[in-house]
Amino acid sequence: MGFLAFVYLLVISVVVALVLTNLPKLKLKKIKLPDIKLPGGIITVIIVGYIGARLGVLLFGNWQFLSFQGLSLIPALLGAIAAILLTKTCVECCKK
Repeated sequence: MGFLAFVYLLVISVVVALVLTNLPKLKLKKIKLPDIKLPGGIITVIIVGYIGARLGVLLFGNWQFLSFQGLSLIPALLGAIAAILLTKTCVECCKK
């Protein structure tokens, strides 16, 4: 992966991190959304999201039907979301 792939994955991780950290602030009826708080704040969430997006592309493979400049978007999104939620769960378990 080149520099453009790095930038695309970074943008995906920033967007996913901002959405997941601000999602619990929405007032939705009867839906309890998880509060994403990691040590280090939003920077940690962005770094974890980038690592997850990178691993998502490697693990889920290349999806040709939804790719941008050779980078599969859906696997990157899935990987970033999964990594952030998994890290949040691990941090909560370690606090107990």
